Amino acid sequence: MLLRREGLSHKQQGFITMAVSMVILFLCLLVVLNVSGGIFTEQKIVNNELRAKQAFEVAEGALTAALQYLSNDPDVDGNGVIDPVFDTNNDGIGDTNTTTIGTGSTTVTVADTSGGQMITFLVTATGYSDDRTARRVIAQDMLTIDPLPNTPENPLTAKGSVVISGSASVYNPEGQSTIWSGSDVDMGSNNSTKTQVPDPGAADYPLCMETPMTCDLVDASSRSLKGVDVIENDSSLSSLSDAEMFQNFFGTNATTYRASMVSIEAVDATFDALAQLATHEVIWVQGNLEINGNTIGCTVAVTGNNVCPVANQKPSILIVSGNVTFRGTPQIYGLLYVAGDVDVSGNVTVHGAVVVGGQTTTSSGSFDVWYNSDILNNTAYAGASTGTAGTWKDF
Repeated sequence: MLLRREGLSHKQQGFITMAVSMVILFLCLLVVLNVSGGIFTEQKIVNNELRAKQAFEVAEGALTAALQYLSNDPDVDGNGVIDPVFDTNNDGIGDTNTTTIGTGSTTVTVADTSGGQMITFLVTATGYSDDRTARRVIAQDMLTIDPLPNTPENPLTAKGSVVISGSASVYNPEGQSTIWSGSDVDMGSNNSTKTQVPDPGAADYPLCMETPMTCDLVDASSRSLKGVDVIENDSSLSSLSDAEMFQNFFGTNATTYRASMVSIEAVDATFDALAQLATHEVIWVQGNLEINGNTIGCTVAVTGNNVCPVANQKPSILIVSGNVTFRGTPQIYGLLYVAGDVDVSGNVTVHGAVVVGGQTTTSSGSFDVWYNSDILNNTAYAGASTGTAGTWKDF
């Protein structure tokens, strides 16, 4: 009997040991499964975070690229519609709003918030991860700062005297004043010298003055008769300092303006290469300048009596800190601002306005100035563009 009990006891002990081992193995399996599940979850979280970060970086890169493209020119092809912001064929004109950045992809939308003027925009960039499981959207308002806050109201403004030894024609289809000077205006002896203003006898007068280049014009002043359209010896103009003269039109001092607004810096030796066909630019020339036949503010070269087509007009602002001598047949669309003197020895045509801080002389050749407020207003596209502070959103 004793032996049988001992055998039974050994069997019971073996069963208990096996049961305990099974429990331990089961518990170990649970621990392993739990740890594996945790690792899997952690890996999934890390991957999701990496993809979300990738999507965000793609969206941020796309937004930066869009702001850069729009700041240069929102309508490079001149069709009156905001360009797509990515140039995939490298022809200088954006052709798509969708592209890849790294291994991710993006889509950008641009909304004109300036009522069709293409000056302020809401730019929205959507970024996707490489597997498109993550999506991030960021947006920012963009503002183009007007580089000409105080538009000239006369075709030719000169703080010094205006002396016409050659010939000059000054046209103002939008008002009754043509030359505004702080000193004397000498109309010279050339029969072709004249100023013209809207014809009061025209059927559409004075409403025509509200639309540039639509009024019928009539002679106002000539070599033999200086009319009321010519304002000379105005002390309110002659008494301005150089700094006050600059700030009167540009709204800030020359140093600040040059640092924040100028897009092309040139000197006399580099001017031809940098300024030819410069469109929607603010050009600063340090020192004296001789201009020989350049076309500025138009996408095509203009020669002779030809005029830049409206679709090609992208006016610029040309600022010269010294004196200017004109030769050849320069054509300028926009604002010409000369801090020093102007001497005309060629055949110069300016569409927009001219402001001179010193004396204006046409020693030979001709100086033709057509006032056009549309062109002056469109120099706004030449301004510095930036994302508006406080408008950046991530959602």
